[in-house]
This record gives sequence, C-alpha cells and structure tokens, in this order.
Amino acid sequence: MNAGKFGLGISICVAAGILMPVAAQAQNTFRLYTGVAPTSYSISFDNNAPNGYRNKTAKSKYTAANVGFSWISPKGIYVDVSGQESLSAHHDLWTDETSQEQKFSRDTFTLTGGYSHTFGQGVSVSGFGGYTQGTTTLNAPKGATTPFTINFSKDIFQSKGIFVGVGTGMPALGGQISGSAAIAFMNGRWKDDNTYNNHADVTLGYSLSVAYTYKFTPAWGITGDIRGQRYNFDFATSSAATAYQVSEKIVSAGVRLSYQF
Repeated sequence: MNAGKFGLGISICVAAGILMPVAAQAQNTFRLYTGVAPTSYSISFDNNAPNGYRNKTAKSKYTAANVGFSWISPKGIYVDVSGQESLSAHHDLWTDETSQEQKFSRDTFTLTGGYSHTFGQGVSVSGFGGYTQGTTTLNAPKGATTPFTINFSKDIFQSKGIFVGVGTGMPALGGQISGSAAIAFMNGRWKDDNTYNNHADVTLGYSLSVAYTYKFTPAWGITGDIRGQRYNFDFATSSAATAYQVSEKIVSAGVRLSYQF
C-alpha cells in the first residue's frame, strides 16, 4: 500500500429526484431534458488522515452538463435515466506541492423509478428509488515530494449504489415548486494509475433539493434547482490504524430545458 492512499465511499446526488414530482404531473408522457449546473465540490480530511491528506481539503468549482430522459405512465409510475459530466475544471488538493493547475473531472449515471400521486389543486407526493454510479478524477503532480513521494498522476474514485427518497410538488408563481430528500447506500473504490487499489464498503449519505419549473408552451419547460449533499464517515487504513473522518460536500444551482411529448 502506498503511503497516504485510502478507500472512500461517496454518494452521488440524485438529480432525477428533483424532477420527478414535477414530471409525474403530466401523465402518459415522455420528456427529454438538458441543462447545466454550476457546482461546488469538496472533500475534507481530519487530523488522523494519512500523510499528504491530513487536515487538507480538496476543492473544485465547475459547471456540470447534464442530459436525461423520463417516461411517466397514466397511473403515475415513472422512470428516469440521466447522465452528468463536469466541463473543464481543476482542483486544489496539491497546491502546496505545485503551482501548476491539476485537472479535475466528475461524471455520473443515474437510473430512477418511482410513483407519484396527485391530490386536488395539483399538489403531489412521490416515492422513488434507483441506482447511481460515478467517477471522480483528481490529477496529481507526479514526482513531487510531500510527507510521501507522489508516484502516481491520477487519483480515481469510483462509486456505485442504491438510493431511496420522497418528494412533493405544488403549483406556485405560475409554475410548479417541488422538493425531494433521499438517502443513498454506496460503496466505492479508490485507485491511482500506478499500483494502488482499495475498496470501501457501504457508506450512508443524504441529499436535499428544491426546484421551480415553468412551462412556457404545452411542450417546452424550464427548471431551476438548488441541491446539496453531505457525507460524514469514519474509516481506517488497517485494523490497527486510528480511524479518521472524511466529509464530502456537493452544492449546485442549475437550470434545465425540457421538451415533453
């Protein structure tokens, strides 16, 4: 095992969970959507973390592009498939070791299914669940000397797991306001492009979101949303090592254009 490397389980934001309370109002429909979301991403390590990561925070600010497809049945059952990828971005984990910018990338895939029920006056409630997977890549300054020698050029984190959640929506301001909350059960693999490869078992996390949708024609609509996630967990590099805590935060505010048919 290389000094300073670790296994970490990270949950992915359930983007489809925001859309569903709104989408399920328009029954027996298909919907295509695409958009962008300025995003703030960070991972913080406490004082017990391995050398090179101790008391450090890796941060990145980027714009994520997303695309998705939804199907909603006449009975309120729905399915949503979406993907998201970060556009050109950098992170600051290794700024103490190099003045050169280190590239950052993140992509996710999410499959969501659920059921929505609409009450009088357009108020709806929904329950949903699904599968998500993602990959985060942080380039590293290979050859730099920190508390350990960096003999790799990329840190790569891959995560996958399931999630469940609830949502609600209601007419407001000429459109629809919706919100959702979800918990996710994830496992992950942290590796580099040298020899390191470590697996982390189930991690529990949560996400919250609010959105507003306005339809300017029967087919076309636009949605603005704010979403946040936080995950705190303890783990150790071996059975004898001191456990340490890692906190991950993801906050985004995005806009999506949708076409319904």
